[in-house]
Amino acid sequence: MRKVQLYIEGNRIELFNDEQIQVTSSIQNVQDISKTFTDFSQGFTVPASDVNNVFFEHWYNSDIDFTTDNNLRKDAYIEINLTTFRKGKVQLDGATLTNGKPSSYKLTFYGEGVTLKDTFGEDLLSDLDYTAYAHDFTAAEVLTRIEDANNTYDVKYPLITSYRVWEYQSQTITAQIPNTSTGTSTNNNIHANAGAITKTELFPAFRVAKIFEEIQNKYSIKFQGAFLQDERFTDLFLWYKGKEKFINISSAQTINFTTVTPTFTTYDLTNYVNTTEESIHVQYIDSNIINHVIRLNVTSVSSSDPYYIDVYQNGNLMNSIQGTSVQSFLLDIIQSVIGLDSVYTFKVRGQGANNIALNMRYEVTYFDSGNLFTDYVAIAASNVIYTSTVDLSSNAPVMKIADFFAGILKVFNMTVYSITDGEYWVEPLDDWYSKGGVVDVSEYVDVNTIEHARMPLYKKISFKYQDSECVLNKYFSQTFSKAYGDTTYQYNYDGGEFVVEVPFENLLQQKFTGTQLQVGYSLNAEFAPYIPKPVLLYQYKNKTCSFKFHNDGGSHSTVVDYTPFGQDLLYNNTDYTLNFAPETSTLLNYPIQNTLFANYYFSYLYNLYNLKQRLVSVKAKLPVSLLTGLQLNDRLVIRDRRYIINEMKTNLTTGDAELQLILDFRPIVNSTNPNPKVSTEGGSVKYLINLPNNAVQASFSCSDTDVTFSPNPMTASGSLTIGLPSGAAGTVYTIVVTYTYLDGSTTTETFYIIQ
Repeated sequence: MRKVQLYIEGNRIELFNDEQIQVTSSIQNVQDISKTFTDFSQGFTVPASDVNNVFFEHWYNSDIDFTTDNNLRKDAYIEINLTTFRKGKVQLDGATLTNGKPSSYKLTFYGEGVTLKDTFGEDLLSDLDYTAYAHDFTAAEVLTRIEDANNTYDVKYPLITSYRVWEYQSQTITAQIPNTSTGTSTNNNIHANAGAITKTELFPAFRVAKIFEEIQNKYSIKFQGAFLQDERFTDLFLWYKGKEKFINISSAQTINFTTVTPTFTTYDLTNYVNTTEESIHVQYIDSNIINHVIRLNVTSVSSSDPYYIDVYQNGNLMNSIQGTSVQSFLLDIIQSVIGLDSVYTFKVRGQGANNIALNMRYEVTYFDSGNLFTDYVAIAASNVIYTSTVDLSSNAPVMKIADFFAGILKVFNMTVYSITDGEYWVEPLDDWYSKGGVVDVSEYVDVNTIEHARMPLYKKISFKYQDSECVLNKYFSQTFSKAYGDTTYQYNYDGGEFVVEVPFENLLQQKFTGTQLQVGYSLNAEFAPYIPKPVLLYQYKNKTCSFKFHNDGGSHSTVVDYTPFGQDLLYNNTDYTLNFAPETSTLLNYPIQNTLFANYYFSYLYNLYNLKQRLVSVKAKLPVSLLTGLQLNDRLVIRDRRYIINEMKTNLTTGDAELQLILDFRPIVNSTNPNPKVSTEGGSVKYLINLPNNAVQASFSCSDTDVTFSPNPMTASGSLTIGLPSGAAGTVYTIVVTYTYLDGSTTTETFYIIQ
């Protein structure tokens, strides 16, 4: 007999004896290959028992003052026979009253992947904490981050102009020059001192892996996955250009309250100011108060550069006010209404270095005996001091964290799933499938009711970036009648069209002839600066160059080495691209075949469009061990056929399962890992190791004893470093990986390194 239990925030919820709880599980569905899915349940009911009424606080009765907000989803997990089945969150959807008495509550269970989007909410990239990445905004510091031969910095400065049309000696931009431009100009020639690049022409780029780290820090979650350690991910950057032209604004500094001095006749407001949390708590006090007022006085500044006062209400930025000198500001007037309950905090940031002395005042205006009075508290504060440092927050592209995260998943066709609370695995779909086991479920399947359906295929699938206003992109699309980097695949089917569109812009670069110098132009067709959609960039290995850079003191430096940014990446002596199509590399001058489509989408689609492919539906009666142990990346064997799970609907109470399956024609191990290449001089290469489901260790061997592995063994998925000796071109090294499982069994996998 199966016993299903539901726990919400650690509290056991009583269930109806005959309640049927059905959970639908899917990761990527053939109906929409651009999205990853997670568990969700159909709505189910639980009794309005004494125990449940206490937990839900008699939610059906709106006269009760609730201590918790039941509009919010709550942490939950489901057990079957005391074994955890799924973790996620539960939403209270409603309650039913019968004959005036509560009879049941209606609930819906959601898996962790759904709740991750809820966690991000409406927060923007600018809301992340970039304190650890602040750096001096000096020419020397910017130049160091342009060169950075050792890949030291997480914030770098790509050579992309947002101000003028860079030229190189007699070479100008490869695009249609508008009539308003005169072509080459001495002041635009970056090979000469007169046209030297200045620090204010450049915007910073931030390593995407570090954005993921800051998301983890903000929401107290953890991302796992070997691919997140791979250079195809760690050498990816997001260009932080949220303005047309660069304006350096410092990190925001919190206004720190020191003392509070009340002046009052009726209302002592001292306790509404918190000198620990640096906040003012504005609440409804009584009906005599008309409004609340918050003021700020700047009494001295050390610089005439603009500064900005940011006003936050309940943690959300409500207003920003600009100042330049000594002056007084009315920050907010709040009407006194029943239910008023807001917490205000304040920050200051500015252009250039500054030392600002200020104080604040919180007051209430009220009627007493027909007369109008004002009581207030004077709030003394520490001086706000900030230096001329680069604050990524003020330059971040305007983008929701949820949209950024979903966009990165689309770029690499990644799935995200959770195994433990607050811990999410993020990895390309093929890598995830390669970790799955092979499970024979033939004995549990009703072989008499297997249905075969035609795969719902599309006649055209397109992979594209956001449209770009860049002059180079426009020239490319007009010349070749396609957008740069996008691709489309046509099929002879009657289905509709499907578009996989990422929320990023693919900024085309240009290399000057006869040089290794590649630059970009964030300029539109009229050569005017514009704000692009968020731009992803790969960094390549450093190249030699010769261009001029303007130093702070008025002198000029000749730059002879720099880090190119664009679509290209060199990894394990193999070139990769951020393009979906195998475009000719602007840096390397030949087509790059390792595209996003080829590496992360082709295998899955090839399996779907196989002429032998069918969408197979079966019914099964699964034992508890399979219900709780089966994972969505496991391959299922029914008789002599192998399948992957497209969707699984499970009745937890009865064990009845409806499986929608796809025939699997791919190799068991079919990861995005390419066979590495090493030069004839030898050296080291990286290889991603993904431990299969239930594996506890991977160990490595090679018949050539000069080959080394670090670490060896590995007890977690990650990046393996392989050291190889010098050898003749064409030498092939056979690497054997042995996986050890919880039950002591082993399997082996082989890959090759080519010299």
